[in-house]
Amino acid sequence: MNIYSGNSLQETKAPVMTPSCFLDTVYAESVDVLLLAAGCGPGLLANAKMWVFEHSVYFGDSCQDILSMLGSPHNVFYKSKDKMNIHSPSLLKQVPSKCNDYILNDFTLRVDILFDSNTHKVKKFVLHTNYPGHYNFNIYHRCELKIPIAIKKENADGQTETCTTYSKWDNTQELLGHPVEKPVVLHRSSSPNNTNPFGSTFCFGLQLMVFEVMQNNHIAS
Repeated sequence: MNIYSGNSLQETKAPVMTPSCFLDTVYAESVDVLLLAAGCGPGLLANAKMWVFEHSVYFGDSCQDILSMLGSPHNVFYKSKDKMNIHSPSLLKQVPSKCNDYILNDFTLRVDILFDSNTHKVKKFVLHTNYPGHYNFNIYHRCELKIPIAIKKENADGQTETCTTYSKWDNTQELLGHPVEKPVVLHRSSSPNNTNPFGSTFCFGLQLMVFEVMQNNHIAS
């Protein structure tokens, strides 16, 4: 005995699925592909248009503002502890936190955005240079960062230098000055029983910025 839909076994077709099969979510009944360029044949795609948008995000922006400008992130990470808290004043170290800060990870925009758990506003941006030999290599796209640095010299007009993705740590220290405190050593591993084959990185604090420096003198973030 055969169970089928249609007039005969040779002309069977799949029955129409009811909305309950999709758990009352949005679904596509069919998808039509339109080839807009003239002369396009089967298997040829029209030239895709690239739309360029420019948005500015700032410290203190709310989470809703960031999501409306940049869209949904690829991942949301909730911090368990702040390793850079050792550089905070002693009074801030003693204040317990009722909830954890969270980070929006965007791999194609090459940036992580840290939000305060109480105010839900931006308090840190992390820009990734995606250098080979780093633990997060090839996870993020390379961020082409540019940090203008104003340099004042005696008996001369001030000039502006730029710290970029390709600047090395030695050159950056000549522009910003040498850090006073020792760096925070950052270890990464995929599990407690594994070690990081790329080695540790060092986090230096300079002029309200933290530079993660690799052992080959390149800036990782």
